[in-house]
Amino acid sequence: MLGLAIHTAGPALGLALCQLQEEPPKANPPTLATLDSRHQTWAFGRDLSAHLHTTLIAFIQPHPWTDVAFLAVAQGPGGFTGTRIGVVTARTLAQQLNIPLFGVSTLAAVAQRVWAQPSLEQQPLLQTNPVPDIAVAMRAQRGMVFTGLYSVATDRLPLVTVTPTQPEQVLTPEAWATTLAQHPRPVLSVTAGDHLADTVPQVLTLAYARWQAGERPHWSDVVPYYGQHPVD
Repeated sequence: MLGLAIHTAGPALGLALCQLQEEPPKANPPTLATLDSRHQTWAFGRDLSAHLHTTLIAFIQPHPWTDVAFLAVAQGPGGFTGTRIGVVTARTLAQQLNIPLFGVSTLAAVAQRVWAQPSLEQQPLLQTNPVPDIAVAMRAQRGMVFTGLYSVATDRLPLVTVTPTQPEQVLTPEAWATTLAQHPRPVLSVTAGDHLADTVPQVLTLAYARWQAGERPHWSDVVPYYGQHPVD
């Protein structure tokens, strides 16, 4: 059994695959780090749609599609065209394979990566007590920012994941600064860069945690989250 994640919300394509245990032991269930997993990114840019399907077919080899137990996709926010292509592809595959599809926030994947692979500057902050919430901002159109606040669920063993503390919002930079200043808990603030596809392993991690918790979302429930309309 396999879990497969697709990330097209940025200018690059990211794919991640992990081998699942059919019946994970209840006392010590596996984590993504202990499973056979791999991921890769491709800088296709505007040629993404021309290469996505052939890259998917090559990436999943030598496994047949029938081995895929669930799909995960970065559903935005991000680039309008790329996000739509990824979500439509994931929905189509999940429908054809009759398997669950997990939609994962682009911002949540960034927060999960900060927790799982912090920089040298971030490591001391994440080792404090209490563990700070992770605030993610990403540039949006018309001078706005996509924003998300996430707590780290350290009690959710064995797979520690981030959980949103409030709905994601599109705010002015000033309103976001006010939100962080008024937040009742310590905050580690980060800005999402251009290499969003690098977080595809975290898209898979967040989906796998929900899979372990027994969630089996239907493909039709997953839609792109653009955050903004492309025109006023």
